[in-house]
Amino acid sequence: MRISTPKKAAIGTALGTLLLTGTSVTAAQAAPATYSITVTRTPAVKTVYASTATAASCRLNTITITRTSMCMDVGARVDLLKNGKPVGSATFDVKHNMTLKTNKLKWAESFTVGKATLVNAGGVRINVSVGGGKGVKTAVKFPQGSTLGPAHKGTVGYAASVGKKKQIASPASYRFSFTKPGYTPGGFTYNSAKYRCDDMFWGPKKRTKNPGCVFPSFSPVFTLSRSDAQVKQSANHILDAQNKITGHPGASTPLHRITSQKTIDAHRKAMCAKVHNPDPKKYDCDEYPFAASKEGGDPSRGSTRIISASDNRSAGARLGGFYKIQRVLNGDSYYVRIK
Repeated sequence: MRISTPKKAAIGTALGTLLLTGTSVTAAQAAPATYSITVTRTPAVKTVYASTATAASCRLNTITITRTSMCMDVGARVDLLKNGKPVGSATFDVKHNMTLKTNKLKWAESFTVGKATLVNAGGVRINVSVGGGKGVKTAVKFPQGSTLGPAHKGTVGYAASVGKKKQIASPASYRFSFTKPGYTPGGFTYNSAKYRCDDMFWGPKKRTKNPGCVFPSFSPVFTLSRSDAQVKQSANHILDAQNKITGHPGASTPLHRITSQKTIDAHRKAMCAKVHNPDPKKYDCDEYPFAASKEGGDPSRGSTRIISASDNRSAGARLGGFYKIQRVLNGDSYYVRIK
């Protein structure tokens, strides 16, 4: 029997249709797998303010800061995905320790990418970069491309540049990226606590304190002692005023420094103008909250007392020194503690 040509053409046409529509034998072959890396970190990191003595105690998922130090411990997880489904993971934490200098514009940080718990996640490599913000240069030392698993240590050097009677403020910005051959890379970023560098302490002709840096969100504590003969009258007045005034300004709630001499003078006048001073050469009108604080100048929420001029001025000099040491600028909060 002879097979006619039209039938061959029909078969060829049918085969071509199958190939074009993807319903041929090749349809049985699976599409190439896709591999990717996803990375997550702790979504919320709690901030804790601590005394210098306890600042070294840093807890997971916490930023612990003092006026000049920060310890931050962040939990993280890397997941390896095949076609969007997890096939491996690595969990670890990253711990940072940063120490600022109140009289220098250079400081250092150390950090550790902790030992990772690996589940089918060998060969994941890590790279780290750090930005310091406007006016701050950084130098990162880290074994870039290290494999997750063992702990890896790194350092960051910071150098700030700030103009005369100027200040800059920024957090450090950390970026961690993770790679593995054949996988789409992944990564995450997060910030340190915000630091501030300034060159604000100037007299009429010269600088009174070298520029330096602090963590401004930490409220330092100004301390006077009732057993200190030079300032005991000031100390006793402050303690009595704190106990008497609702809200205990400076004790339960902070004071806030102001630097406008016009406002300071107005606060002092509002508090002391009508207070009788038996001998202005020997005595001063002492006001609390301080005239140089936002909370000062309100007789309904303040206290005055006639005390020795030398005592009052010694306490005032110590307060001024405290502002310099702790770099307390206009608007900064601080507490007043009486021992």
